[in-house]
Amino acid sequence: MEEKMINEREGLAIIQQMIRTAKQEHSESGDGWLLWGWLLFVASSLSVIFSYTGMMEYIGYVWNGMLIVVVAGFIWQHSRKRKNNFVKTYIQVLLNQIGIGFFISLFCLIAATLIFNNARPADFTYSFGYYYILYAFWMYINGNAIQFRPLIIGAFVNWAAGIAMFLVTQFRYDMMISATAILIGYLIPGYLLRSAYRKRTIV
Repeated sequence: MEEKMINEREGLAIIQQMIRTAKQEHSESGDGWLLWGWLLFVASSLSVIFSYTGMMEYIGYVWNGMLIVVVAGFIWQHSRKRKNNFVKTYIQVLLNQIGIGFFISLFCLIAATLIFNNARPADFTYSFGYYYILYAFWMYINGNAIQFRPLIIGAFVNWAAGIAMFLVTQFRYDMMISATAILIGYLIPGYLLRSAYRKRTIV
């Protein structure tokens, strides 16, 4: 009986250590959330500005440039992790696979949007709602995995933003919703993650 109790306690300690390790590994410095957040925030804000200044033709260049930076950053980050060959927990491996699945799903949605936009240009604004529903799912999974409430709150904000985008009919309003959702869902949690990371490294 005593041996069984010791094994159970050891097992619980191992599980708790794995959770702490996964949280530290994944949260890192919050750079991933900040990079993705700033790219989306700047692209959304510029889209609003261009829509009011008669420069709508430049909006496509902004978003295409953002996608190029995202793809390059994702490939660089993924290759760096493989090169460093860190020992990973099951939770970290699972989160990495979810991240890969997220980006594959995102680019499938983008490709489908481009095809749909060519067929029905007037309905292009609705596509952003799907993006933010997908963003919210990604944030919700990660927020719960690392037990970080700001990301979970950000997920619900982005779900609400996705629904709101189906209700508005003008692109500029979609971009206003986008900038707000990214500020709350990505940038604020990203800076909070960075602050927590710095406190851990100092201690």
